[in-house]
Amino acid sequence: MRELELSKAFTLIEPGPVVLVTTCAAGRANVMTISWTMVLDFSPRFALTTGPWNHSFAALEQQRECVIAIPTVDLLDT
Repeated sequence: MRELELSKAFTLIEPGPVVLVTTCAAGRANVMTISWTMVLDFSPRFALTTGPWNHSFAALEQQRECVIAIPTVDLLDT
């Protein structure tokens, strides 16, 4: 994995690829795919949309942290 300047990181997620949001609930890993995301100009720098209608929402609310993974095109054939 290579590091990028934060000011250039938005180019990886515009115009909105599928993003993997991972967290843990009740000792079980949870992965949510989401495509409605946006980069912000203030902290936190990244926003996504979910709510109580989604199983992952409870895990995010409980843990208060997650990992956001942005798959690249080189994973296409794996």
